[in-house]
Amino acid sequence: MKRMLGVLMALLLFAAPAIAQSTTVAGDWELISIVIDGVTYEDLAQQGMLMTMRLEEDGTGVQTVNSDVYACTWTAADGAFLIDNGDGAMSFVLQPDGTLLGQDHVGDSMIFAPLSTAVDSAAGTWKLTAAEAEGIIVSDTTALGVELDMLLNADGTGTLSSGETTAACTWTQSGTAVTVVEENNDPLFLILQSDGTLAWAVEDVTLILSRTSEAATEAPESSQSVATQSEYGFSVQLPKDWVSIDSAYITQLVASIGEELAAANGFDQSLLDQLAASNMSLYYAPDMSANFNVVREPANNVTMENFASLEPAYQEIFRSSQGVTDFELSGPVDISGKSYYVGTFTAQTGLEQKQYYYVTNDYIYTVTLTNVSDSDAEQIMGSFEVR
Repeated sequence: MKRMLGVLMALLLFAAPAIAQSTTVAGDWELISIVIDGVTYEDLAQQGMLMTMRLEEDGTGVQTVNSDVYACTWTAADGAFLIDNGDGAMSFVLQPDGTLLGQDHVGDSMIFAPLSTAVDSAAGTWKLTAAEAEGIIVSDTTALGVELDMLLNADGTGTLSSGETTAACTWTQSGTAVTVVEENNDPLFLILQSDGTLAWAVEDVTLILSRTSEAATEAPESSQSVATQSEYGFSVQLPKDWVSIDSAYITQLVASIGEELAAANGFDQSLLDQLAASNMSLYYAPDMSANFNVVREPANNVTMENFASLEPAYQEIFRSSQGVTDFELSGPVDISGKSYYVGTFTAQTGLEQKQYYYVTNDYIYTVTLTNVSDSDAEQIMGSFEVR
């Protein structure tokens, strides 16, 4: 993200000259893609990168980059359009498809598209419904500890509400760019997205607001979940928005935030290799605050009838490998018609962990839950099936 923003500002300052055919670029423009080191980045709003330009007929204008606003001027020279924000000029080419292309001396580039004159008005009532950071979307706003409601009246007035606090505000709109100003506070810069939501970039997090009627319509979906089949012979119903950590997910994550940042957070091929070596499937909550994994290993004559005798062996394994001294084995317990033994312990991180052991088809299946809520744990264990 920081690399992208840095290149974005460099492009604004140091792009090389180019040639175009048109005579005016007056109007509203929106950054739709950038190319950095040969990699194209799109869906920029979802990555916390929001930029628009309003260029007036008299050669003046305004550039908005996330929450920063820059006055600018523009001129047509030698068939190119030079846009200067006071720190340096960038030269653009008007493309046959109507977009503006700027490119620097190393080949990094940025493309702006004209904003439609039929952009919807942001007037209405809005509510915080999700947040996105580094490609991870959190739809349970209660986990964020943030409440935000916004009323935008058609006359440019409105109110902002957070928790029990409500304040008057004013607002303006230029194309998809929406600016909300509360007295004695910095302005909020939001983008009206193609899906009808408002995106507000706050440092490295993008807050998503939906019209309240849409938020109310979407609320019942919170009970929806996804069924997943594992290569290790079991299926489980994931809680809503949970993800399976597999090659497809890591590929998607790398495309969203870049290979370097994904690897820095432990999501790379080495993680997939570790999972395969352990015969493990791994799943995460959308905000990465909770996870569970399932490991399959040969039973080697262990059955549910003699499983309780393994408690001393498990205690020694956890003590010697992880320094855990409070492992306890209990059971069997019945969950959805299947009997499990249950192991509980405190991990080195201080998180309470719970393991469920199920023996069938000459395999031991160990389901480990870490920081999982009671409701999610109930869904996970209630839907766990061995094929």
